Amino acid sequence: MSHVQLAPTLLALAATAALGGAETSFLDLRLGAGVLATEYKGASNTTVYNRSTQVTTVSNTGEDGRNADSNYRGQLQLVWGDLGPAGGLILGGGVAMNQSRFDDGFQETRVTTPVVNVLAGYGIAVLPQWHFELTPFAGAGRAYYSVKNQWATDTSKEWSKYMEYGAKIGTYVTVLDFLQAGLEVPYLVGRFDPEYDHDDGLDSYTVSDNRRNQGFGLLFTLGARF
Repeated sequence: MSHVQLAPTLLALAATAALGGAETSFLDLRLGAGVLATEYKGASNTTVYNRSTQVTTVSNTGEDGRNADSNYRGQLQLVWGDLGPAGGLILGGGVAMNQSRFDDGFQETRVTTPVVNVLAGYGIAVLPQWHFELTPFAGAGRAYYSVKNQWATDTSKEWSKYMEYGAKIGTYVTVLDFLQAGLEVPYLVGRFDPEYDHDDGLDSYTVSDNRRNQGFGLLFTLGARF
């Protein structure tokens, strides 16, 4: 089952849980890791300077997004919940690191994105040790471009601003009143505007991008309940 198909399955389980909820209050510390969508959309503006002719050309390209070859996420979150028989409020926050990789055989690009985010939503417990969450989230951070080609290695001029938002559904099981394992399916939209240079010896390039990553992901979590 793909992580896209998993989202409606978890929603159906959460709806079933709502028919007979349990009560529980918790403070969970969760470490998660997994994959995000590899779909990228965007546009770019490229300035090229040719040393032999001393001519500068500028080109604008619309909707030239290229899907990433991989897109991973690691996160650490602190989440509080107070769930009655009909469910209750979920609040939390944390830090995350995303890294996507693009490789066309001639040039490899990595985008590394540290981000701080907050979440607020609704939870329902099947048992005190087993509950579901549906939580919108939003975050802000920085995106760093690293570009490597056959002739040279270059990096972005500076870190660019990054923002993300979306919602996730997750289910979590706690054993021994302390140890926890969970599964999350986020739908995440991430936006950033990188600018970077590279040089092939004859031409120098300055590229300004507008990028948007969006889609479903799949994360596994391990945690502790306090």
